[in-house]
Amino acid sequence: MRTILLTLCFALVTSLAGAAIDLPTQVDAKALVQQAVAFAKQNSREKFFTEVTNPNGRFHFKTGTRKGLYIFVYDEKGVVLAHGDRIDVIGRNRWNDKDPDGKYWVREWTELAQKSGSGWVTYKQFNPADKHNMMNKSSYVELFNGMIIGCGIYGK
Repeated sequence: MRTILLTLCFALVTSLAGAAIDLPTQVDAKALVQQAVAFAKQNSREKFFTEVTNPNGRFHFKTGTRKGLYIFVYDEKGVVLAHGDRIDVIGRNRWNDKDPDGKYWVREWTELAQKSGSGWVTYKQFNPADKHNMMNKSSYVELFNGMIIGCGIYGK
């Protein structure tokens, strides 16, 4: 009996450690943004937006792949140009959207990108992998050709 319990405990710890390894990191998010910017530089806006919104595209949210990361693209006035998780927000101006703490996250990342070219912004949002819990989200954004291209990671 003791051997069975030890084996089960080992299996649980090993699976939890493996799950933690698969969580996306800031390095992963920044790398995906850099890949998206490189793609945008080499292709038309239309092709870039199609790749971001295409469910089979390299920048679209897929559970269990790319660690659940996706790209979002806004213009400098807060309008969603493309989104790798929520096509329902494309065309919407989110300049005045606030998180539960009253933070204007689109404004903040736009100002950061205009000032520094790129950087991180933290705010609260629902994770597409867990739509029932509001979570902290840190997004890396980069300004390219009038577009704010970003990717975020979720935490507690």
